[in-house]
Amino acid sequence: MGPTAGKVISLPASTDSSGSGGRSPRAAEITYRVLGTIVGIGLGAMSAFWTTMLTPLYVIIGGAVIRLPVAPIVVLVANVAIFWFTRYVTGHTGLGVLPAVGWLVVVGEAGSTRAEGDLLITGNNWVGIVTILVGAIAWAIGPYLALLRSRHTGGGRMPSRLTIGRGARR
Repeated sequence: MGPTAGKVISLPASTDSSGSGGRSPRAAEITYRVLGTIVGIGLGAMSAFWTTMLTPLYVIIGGAVIRLPVAPIVVLVANVAIFWFTRYVTGHTGLGVLPAVGWLVVVGEAGSTRAEGDLLITGNNWVGIVTILVGAIAWAIGPYLALLRSRHTGGGRMPSRLTIGRGARR
């Protein structure tokens, strides 16, 4: 056996002493925020798509059609959760509201008649109308709760959870 047998040898990964792989911590933080915002907008669009698909759910009991209000419950929970996710990832309340744009685009298209006559959210389905109302209110509930929380903690801005490099701030 050689002179290094049984010893741990560690080699430097790069000559950059900051540990950030050549990128500045600020650039990595901005990249993280941009990607978090894009993911949030995509999640907002997916929330609108899936709740639109849930609006026509119904059961027939004794010959009567009973609509199931699953979509308003799902959209309330999903939209508030997407706001909190995006706010947490980006560190900004304003960026946390941007997924509402993706949600509004999909809901607007779902409520518009296509050339073929297709319509996903109809006016004679009270669940669809309530889903749009609750979904829009949910995008206001998240920032309102964030405002209340910031007043209790004394800070207006959420601290960044991202730590990159040696001199990164918390």
